[in-house]
Amino acid sequence: MSVLLHTPVLPKNTVTKPKTYDREPRTSSILLISAAISIAVVMLVFGGMSIAQGGWQDYSICRDKIVGYEQMGLYKRTEDFTAALSYCDLK
Repeated sequence: MSVLLHTPVLPKNTVTKPKTYDREPRTSSILLISAAISIAVVMLVFGGMSIAQGGWQDYSICRDKIVGYEQMGLYKRTEDFTAALSYCDLK
């Protein structure tokens, strides 16, 4: 192993260029990545909303049935009615 104690000498009339990197991000790649991320977020939001909407609709149907039974006089006490409504939360 040798240690270089002096700086290397370049021949005269030699032009050195700064090293350029080919891995610099280009505007088109940045825009493509941004668009892909935006589309993925929109798809996840709409997918989540459609799943949640189905659950809300089921809860609404269950609650409407129980309120209808309460109006027909099926539940004599308020505690029975609230217990029946809590059943919709479990579904």
